[in-house]
Amino acid sequence: MQSPEKTTKVLLALIVTAAIFLDYWSYSQQFYREPAVYTDVIQGTAAAPGQYRVGVLRLADFMARHAHLGLRHTMTLLDGISAALAVCLLYALLRRSAVYQAAGTALRWFGSAAFLVLVQYYLTWLTWYQRPETLPTAALVALGLWLLTRRSSTPQTPPAAEHPAGPLASAAIAAGLLLFSAAQAFVRADVAVAFNLGLLFVCLTRLGRDLSLPRWSMAATGMIGLLVSGGIQLYLMRIVYPSATYGSTPVFQLLLNVTDHLRIFPFLIFMFPWAWTIQHFARRRTAPPAAAAALLAATIVFMVPWCVAGKIDEVRIFLPFALALAPLTAQAAMHHVHRVSMGQTARS
Repeated sequence: MQSPEKTTKVLLALIVTAAIFLDYWSYSQQFYREPAVYTDVIQGTAAAPGQYRVGVLRLADFMARHAHLGLRHTMTLLDGISAALAVCLLYALLRRSAVYQAAGTALRWFGSAAFLVLVQYYLTWLTWYQRPETLPTAALVALGLWLLTRRSSTPQTPPAAEHPAGPLASAAIAAGLLLFSAAQAFVRADVAVAFNLGLLFVCLTRLGRDLSLPRWSMAATGMIGLLVSGGIQLYLMRIVYPSATYGSTPVFQLLLNVTDHLRIFPFLIFMFPWAWTIQHFARRRTAPPAAAAALLAATIVFMVPWCVAGKIDEVRIFLPFALALAPLTAQAAMHHVHRVSMGQTARS
């Protein structure tokens, strides 16, 4: 049996292409109904918190003006590039994982199929309360996870060879993580803040020794990244757009989130793989890989402001984190199937 990588890459390309095709037509419908949609953010007159998320729209507007394209075209182009980058990085992380490397061909097919299903599952929700920052955030989070993950990771790699990268590579990783924090702050600062808080939490545990940088170097990078992302958010709120308000939208949404069943239903559907992944590791009392553990911790941090101040039925808010966890969920599924098959073999 041949390996599944080539087939999986072709199917991933088809999934991303289909999602972006539907993404484009959803944008087109928005512009048809309201030709000036999103221009308030570009002009600085939108309500909070959307006004603070100017990065993607400013870039799309710059591209539209200089390439003589419509804003919906450049937004779709950015979404397509972001989706392709995200799924390529995440599938590469799955292939480099210890579970995947140790698996036989049949189990690799299963893991790749599970990854495909998860990507398709999450991208289905892309146009549910569609926003242009969703897929660029997914790409940035995937890049951040890539930078956190230690390189050489195969069953044959001796422990001594798995030490984090050398000085130049370490500086590049730290710079990349800080650039991630700065860029993400202009797209969705809450994601960058949660990501860095999750990283800091893992650095306080033994898992911090298994990241791509030495433990305390990574902790310092996470702390600086937290200050950078938080500082940019305050700069946008207090200096650049001090007049942006929430208008008639209530800031506190927790009561509505727990009482409105129409909000709870899509939330429960979308969050099932996330909950199953956490349950898998909690039940076995084992820790996930260090980088994935930092991402899991970030999702728990992110859940708090989302449930308190956001609408939980707008699940595309969580899509970047959910998509970035797809390799970990696929690994958990592979481990579960392997354990079940071994148990059946032993009984027979």
